[in-house]
Amino acid sequence: MKTRLALVSILTVILQSAATFAKAPSTTGNPAVDSLVIQGRNLVDSGYAEWKKEAMLRGNALLQRAGVLKPEDRFVEYYLAYAGYRLMTYGMATKQDDVYKEFADQAEKRAEALNDKYPNWSEPKVLLAGIYGIEIAESWMSGPTLGPKSGELVEKALAMDSTNPRAYMILGTSKFNTPGIFGGSVDKAVEYFRKAVSLYEAVGNEWQESLEPSWGYIDALTWLGLAYEKQDHYSDALAVYRKALQTYPDYARAKYVLIPELEKKISPANNR
Repeated sequence: MKTRLALVSILTVILQSAATFAKAPSTTGNPAVDSLVIQGRNLVDSGYAEWKKEAMLRGNALLQRAGVLKPEDRFVEYYLAYAGYRLMTYGMATKQDDVYKEFADQAEKRAEALNDKYPNWSEPKVLLAGIYGIEIAESWMSGPTLGPKSGELVEKALAMDSTNPRAYMILGTSKFNTPGIFGGSVDKAVEYFRKAVSLYEAVGNEWQESLEPSWGYIDALTWLGLAYEKQDHYSDALAVYRKALQTYPDYARAKYVLIPELEKKISPANNR
């Protein structure tokens, strides 16, 4: 009987803790810090979309300033990890090893610490899963170790918040990039990417003045387009690339790479 009561008591504490976290305000409690975080996050977002490293670095610097003012805040810690994630991705894609190495370790350590500190918050789990994914892309030998970790993190995140679009996007990238003999599936990836896109679009522009994470919409559209291309659904792919460019007119990858290359591929002249 005592054991049963103890278990009930522990469960009650856990549920109360989760409920308290869910009601936590989406602010640092300091307007000056809030402003720095929003400016920094927006610079990182725009720099990533426009493929401008200097803008991302300026955003990271603003977030560092916010960290000096309020170092223990969850949003400050989160966006510092997020800035590192975007910069390590840039370093990996452009083969700038110095940039990748500088920010990969930083991003991973920050995201792991944040996940340990806030176990009832789904966002650090998704971000950490994404960081592991970039590390796998940089070195496929890390896949057997980091792949299962990434998958477990996303599953836990979805158990906490089944409407997190970033979680579905990360699931989709895993299915897209994993060979079929190891469980990958382009069809399943499309399903996850579509789910992510629909969840992003359900939220709309409500995120702009909030500190809650909202990144990833143009990523989800891009990955959906790439998956459509794998299925030879070129018109569908072109439509989502154009939607991404309409959403963010300076989205460099869609403007200069994805759309022009796909238009060449499907032009009548190339099919003669």
